[in-house]
Amino acid sequence: MKRNNEVVMKTIMLGLFLCAVTMAFAQDPVHWNYSLKKIDAKNYEVHATATMDAGWHIYAQTQPSSAIAVPTKIIFTKNPFLVFNGKVKGIGKIEKQVIKEAGIEQNMYENNADFVQLITLKGSVKTSVNGNITYQACTNEMCLPEKTISFIIPIE
Repeated sequence: MKRNNEVVMKTIMLGLFLCAVTMAFAQDPVHWNYSLKKIDAKNYEVHATATMDAGWHIYAQTQPSSAIAVPTKIIFTKNPFLVFNGKVKGIGKIEKQVIKEAGIEQNMYENNADFVQLITLKGSVKTSVNGNITYQACTNEMCLPEKTISFIIPIE
């Protein structure tokens, strides 16, 4: 009987541990905020701002050739009412991560980063800026799998 109780307790403890691990990974350490800044009647800045939990970072859009991390990528959905001017610009302090033993250098953002896209509205219409962001969140010890999220920012 004692042996069965030990097995049951170990099974319960393993289940609780697995639940805790699953909940920890279900929490995204990167929090995104989206906004529009009106420059003039037809021109706007689209801002996708990432704020990382303490100890976490994401990778910059541009990486050295030795990097193995997933760079942050923002893809906008085509919209006949919008012109996307230039490329998305990453704003924030880029830290260089160096892993000498593996010969890896990577560009990353800690704490926060702002990704800005200039757009022009083609007319006086209500529309929205839609797209997807793909990124990878890591600490110095581990990385989560890459993640893609969608966003919609209305333009009134």
